[in-house]
Amino acid sequence: MSSGIRKCAECGQPISGRSDKKFCSDQCRFLFNSDVRQKTEQPILDVNKALRKNRSILKSLCPQGKATVRKEVLTSMGYNFELFTTIFITKSKSVYYLCYDYGFTPLREGKIQKALVISRQSYMKHRDPWLYVKDDIEKKDYSI
Repeated sequence: MSSGIRKCAECGQPISGRSDKKFCSDQCRFLFNSDVRQKTEQPILDVNKALRKNRSILKSLCPQGKATVRKEVLTSMGYNFELFTTIFITKSKSVYYLCYDYGFTPLREGKIQKALVISRQSYMKHRDPWLYVKDDIEKKDYSI
């Protein structure tokens, strides 16, 4: 058993009591764990914030359930095209990028990039992600 003075992991004050005690008080334990949680959770919080912003943008552009807008409109409003919650592929192979209950599919009219913005439809549930994947695993070498 070590006879050295143990110090609080948060504030550095001496600790008395149980040998496995790491903090001098509940406040220091809370602050330490809060800092750790903040550092590990921040990327998740940032993504969730961006997803909520994307949803809000789509909702504002789609008050009637469906609307077509230029890509520049989405970009100017701060839409992040890299973040979405779901991909939905229709039977005709159109791809919809959804943020919770709103989404869009990219369109092109000549050189003009547009988006058909929609609210999520009831048929957009329970799709199999492997529906359009070709069975060619035997042809590929996945060895390391």
